[in-house]
Amino acid sequence: MISIIIFTILSLIIFVITFFKLIKKNNSNYIFALIPEFIGIVINFVYIFISIKPNTIVILLMYILSIIIPIIGFILEKNDINLLEIIGITKIKYYENKNQKEKVKNELLKNVQKYPNSYIYHKKLAKWYEENKEIEKAEYEYIKIVELKPKNYDNYIKLANVYIQNDKNEYAIELLNTLLKNKPELKEASILLGETLYNNNMFKEAINVYREALKYNPSEYMIYYELGMTYTRLNDFKNAKEYYKKAATINSTLGVAKLNLGQISLLFKDYEEAEKYFMECIEIEDDKIQADAYYYLAKIKLINNQKELAIQYANIALEINPNMIKIMEQDVYFAVILGKIKKVESKNINSKITQKEDNIIKYLNNTYTVVEELLQGRDDNEKNVINKERDI
Repeated sequence: MISIIIFTILSLIIFVITFFKLIKKNNSNYIFALIPEFIGIVINFVYIFISIKPNTIVILLMYILSIIIPIIGFILEKNDINLLEIIGITKIKYYENKNQKEKVKNELLKNVQKYPNSYIYHKKLAKWYEENKEIEKAEYEYIKIVELKPKNYDNYIKLANVYIQNDKNEYAIELLNTLLKNKPELKEASILLGETLYNNNMFKEAINVYREALKYNPSEYMIYYELGMTYTRLNDFKNAKEYYKKAATINSTLGVAKLNLGQISLLFKDYEEAEKYFMECIEIEDDKIQADAYYYLAKIKLINNQKELAIQYANIALEINPNMIKIMEQDVYFAVILGKIKKVESKNINSKITQKEDNIIKYLNNTYTVVEELLQGRDDNEKNVINKERDI
């Protein structure tokens, strides 16, 4: 009896809410919800009137008609979706599964015209344009879905991404700055803004963004890692080392951070620490990281005049990545062992290193080379001065 009373009260409340929505919004779609609700309520009152307890099937039917269907309707309404849209999306997904791109596009365009304020159709059309490299049209659609749902912050990030793809970095930077003023805790927005500034050589501005992001995401290793790379480009290797360490501490599998730490230690001539980091790198399952680590281990052994070990490490590096021979041939330290290392035929290597990360590795290597040349030049000048003084 209690369950019948609860059902009666709940179903009547939902019916009244639906009825007032119909009057307020003057939307005939609510009639499709009111009809099953009314049927469910009538069935309930019939059983109350004849004083018979309904069986389980009837109770289930009443709940479906009077409560479950309207609640589903409210959820769909909240997400700006109607049943006709769901049917249309089902058809589009069928074409997507069949990989019929043009049919997907045509269906989306047709439905966008039919439902000009449909968030779901505009969003799918924006994604279609982006995936098919029609960036100008994708940009228009993302602007539209931002207008339709201004509180969905993920769409701002997607729009900024499209701006970047469309070489409108200034728009992306402005949009992301505005977004972060309102939602400073959005990690994805901070990382994208920092990366955009970085790619435009605005390193100090990128650092400010990342440091602000750390206030809200203190355990996010990627922010520390991005700070490490940005400080590297500013030649602030002390701060770069600090942030690489923090990134590697949070994410122990972050092999590139350890490789960069080894390179910086090498730059500071801390060979023991550098060797420790490079030894950790050879445990990382990435061909490029492993090959680079063995290359630097070979270099350390050459610096310490341990040629046999240097040859062993150099050969392992070449087995993993035969392309390392080009770097070794240009490295003055390897001149003494080039004739004793085995050249291997070129092959494809497995690596997840991004172009940005690869550029940082090269940047640190080039910096080390430049510093070594400067130091060598200084030493040569000092020797010349001493020799002249001796001659005098």
